[in-house]
Amino acid sequence: MISRSANAQANRIFLRACIGTAVVLPLLVALPHALTIYWQSVLVLFTINAVLLIGYRLITTMGGWSFAHISTAGLGAYTTAILTTIETPWSFWATFILGALIAGAFALLISYPVLRTRHYYFFLSTFAAGEALRQCYVQFSGITGGTYGISFIPRPEPILGLDFATSTGFYYIALALAVLVGLALYRFDLSRLGRTIKAVAANEELSESIGINTWALRTLPFVMGSVVAGAGGVLYGNFNGAINPLDFGTVLMFKLVAAAIVGGVTTFFGPLLGLLYLTALEEIFRDWAQWVPLFWGVSVVAVILLSEGGLEMVAIRLGRRARRWWAGRANRPPDGERTGSGR
Repeated sequence: MISRSANAQANRIFLRACIGTAVVLPLLVALPHALTIYWQSVLVLFTINAVLLIGYRLITTMGGWSFAHISTAGLGAYTTAILTTIETPWSFWATFILGALIAGAFALLISYPVLRTRHYYFFLSTFAAGEALRQCYVQFSGITGGTYGISFIPRPEPILGLDFATSTGFYYIALALAVLVGLALYRFDLSRLGRTIKAVAANEELSESIGINTWALRTLPFVMGSVVAGAGGVLYGNFNGAINPLDFGTVLMFKLVAAAIVGGVTTFFGPLLGLLYLTALEEIFRDWAQWVPLFWGVSVVAVILLSEGGLEMVAIRLGRRARRWWAGRANRPPDGERTGSGR
């Protein structure tokens, strides 16, 4: 009975999320037409990073903070780069699916040794796995181009007359992926399986004692998040038109981790708030790019010390105060009535 009630509540929450997405979506579709070419590029990269971050948040729900996420995304980027630039090139759309699957297969391959670790050991083991993968991009130069990488990656072929060669056209691919992945993973987060994964992360020993397969429930989000990373990596490499191993190093990985910490991962929208904040910092201090990682780090420390839970908790508290204020105002009698009752 409790499970049925919880599922009904999850369906109502998800329905409200779908309605909210439908309301906001026309504004997001129209947004690039109000921007310059530069800001259109910023918008595309923000949307791609949002896809990567959505997948990363799913991994954090199992109780671990992976540092191999961006290197795994590189598998998707190199898949589309290699296969669309060979003598008989593949279609972008085929490489898109293949790149996501290869990233998921890599995550499944390393899941056994990596998921045996906990806490900071998990962080270090995923960092080692990610760096090993990035070194493969360097060492297998006959395939990956080594330190020079791969250039002249073609944009996706048109579909139904839609041209994806421009930033606006490519933005619509990234937006479609972000919306579809976001809604799918949000529903997964609300599902009984999603709730069970978070319960396992909270107390793995207790979960094992009542017969839950904790291994499977830790592996599933790790692989699913990596599949999303591979799909985001395909878009990242294709939009830039050129890739090299440095694109999938620690700077972008730290940006995702910082966005998750600054925004918070308790709710689904928290990491996106963090990404919006860090992207704003990046653009404000664009002329001092070497200082941007320092500002990101300071923001992480400030959130840890001053605002536990990140920006999402700040937004939630402000929302609760606004609702209480509005409820108090609605229940307050008009001035005339108060004066009359006093007499």
